Amino acid sequence: MKLTNIIALSTAAILCLASCEMKNELTGSLVSKEDTGAVELEVSVKQPVSQTRAEEVATNDFPVTIQGTSTGVTDVLKEYATADEVPSSITVPVGEYTISSHSPGTLEKQMSAPYYTGSTDITVTKDVASQVDVVCRMANSRIQMIYGEDFKEAFSEWTITIDDGSEMALSYTQANLTPDAIYWHFDGNVTAITVNIKAKTVEGNTVTESRTFRKSDAAENYEEVGDAFTGGDALEIAMGTVESSTGDLTGITITTNITFENESESVEIPTTDPDEPGEGGGDPVEPGEGAVTLNLPADVTYSISAGDAPASADAYIASEAGLDKIIVTITAGNDAFQAILVDLKMDGQSFLAENGGVDLIDNADFGSLVATVGSKAPTDGTKEYTFPIGAFFTFLNTTGATDDGKSHEFHITVTDKNGETATGVFKVTINE
Repeated sequence: MKLTNIIALSTAAILCLASCEMKNELTGSLVSKEDTGAVELEVSVKQPVSQTRAEEVATNDFPVTIQGTSTGVTDVLKEYATADEVPSSITVPVGEYTISSHSPGTLEKQMSAPYYTGSTDITVTKDVASQVDVVCRMANSRIQMIYGEDFKEAFSEWTITIDDGSEMALSYTQANLTPDAIYWHFDGNVTAITVNIKAKTVEGNTVTESRTFRKSDAAENYEEVGDAFTGGDALEIAMGTVESSTGDLTGITITTNITFENESESVEIPTTDPDEPGEGGGDPVEPGEGAVTLNLPADVTYSISAGDAPASADAYIASEAGLDKIIVTITAGNDAFQAILVDLKMDGQSFLAENGGVDLIDNADFGSLVATVGSKAPTDGTKEYTFPIGAFFTFLNTTGATDDGKSHEFHITVTDKNGETATGVFKVTINE
């Protein structure tokens, strides 16, 4: 073959290849492959040592998120509704990622069960399968109230609040003599907790007590344990009485014990007068002058068929400056109760949030409502009031179970004569 023909054929072949390559580029079939690696992940739970004998926590329904955190992969976001839906191997571009998981739902201030959450940072490299175990730890703390027999025999009624300095306090009354454990989320750096008690003896005398305890004062401390209450801690608060040698009631005892997350044995925490620093030092926990107190009962869940609705649910409200407004708005947990709220007026005011809520102060219609449970409306300037939210249970029972994932919510905003405010939410969930 002549050299000119060889050159011509070669040129034609090159042009053909170039043409095909350009065609492939234009049609998108010629793609530059990005460097990738793989992630193989598991989700596990680290329970507090004191609970490891309990039933193992299943993580198959924990949602999982993979979020890119380094340059070039920040737009990579993979979300799985449950751990069961996560593939055995996930291909992602090389880079740095944060992988997180948690119990279903959201972490609330007060819950009836532990809530676990965890995350881990990883670096994905080219052609390498990175094995990751996202370990979820308990984010809330277990609080158990215990009444001694002597306490139950000595007092006919009481309100006990556990105050960590946040806008919401945990409240207990005589309505439930064997309260379940509460799982409480400590926000921020909570180093001290105050227990306030107002009780009436069977003879009708009023007894009050306030004690503070600090984690740093625990009888045993460990190097890895800080001074702040954190998720995984378990607290027991036991109520008792003090009697004189003649058997007369002279006071109330409060015994507190804590079990740290990584320990199996509980240790005592001594309590102190809130006006004095504890043995571990630090400033005392004192309410501000004119501060508003709003102590809500524990959220309620009950069944209509079982008939286990609590006898009462009282919110304790107080301010030395005098109460100016108590605004209540209600969010219905089903359509039937919503229909009642639309028509329910209290001195012309509506409990619906869009209508501004109802001010309980000197509200005659509200007074008529709570008269059914032996209470009355608060008066302007009164320094304390017990709001019997249980008066609404009659309405709630007639409207049936709340919708799945919903509760009846009572939103309360209290303002005193100094303009100080406190807010809180009480929730009622009803099953068939």
